[in-house]
Amino acid sequence: MMDEERMTYSEIREMILGCFYDCCRNILSTNKKTGEKSSYDGLEIGYAAYQCENTPFSPIEKLMFKVFLLILMAGREPGEVEDNIRNSIALIINEAPLDVLIEDISDKEKNDLLYDMELLGLLE
Repeated sequence: MMDEERMTYSEIREMILGCFYDCCRNILSTNKKTGEKSSYDGLEIGYAAYQCENTPFSPIEKLMFKVFLLILMAGREPGEVEDNIRNSIALIINEAPLDVLIEDISDKEKNDLLYDMELLGLLE
C-alpha cells in the first residue's frame, strides 16, 4: 500500500520545476535591472537542489529527486556535479534494492521513473 504521506514523482517534479521557475524569474529580473544578459550555466538546477536540501525525503523520494535533477541537466552540467548525483543514486540503491524501493509506488510512477533511469543509463 502506498504511503499517503509520500510525495509522488509528479509532485517532486512540480516542486523542482517551481524552484527552477523562481530562479529563472530572478535571473530575468536581475538582468532587466542591470542590463546584462546571462548565459545558461545551470544555476537553476543548483538553486532547486539547494531549496530542497533539508527536505526529509524517504529513500524513494530521494531517488526520484536525484533522477529528476539528472534529467534536467541533460548532460550539460560539469562532470563532477553529475558524478556526485550519480554516486548519491548508487548509494540509495545500495541501501535498498530498486525493486524494493519501487514496490509501493503507482504503475505510472514506476514507468516514468524507470524510463528516466533508463535514459540516464542507471539501469543495468
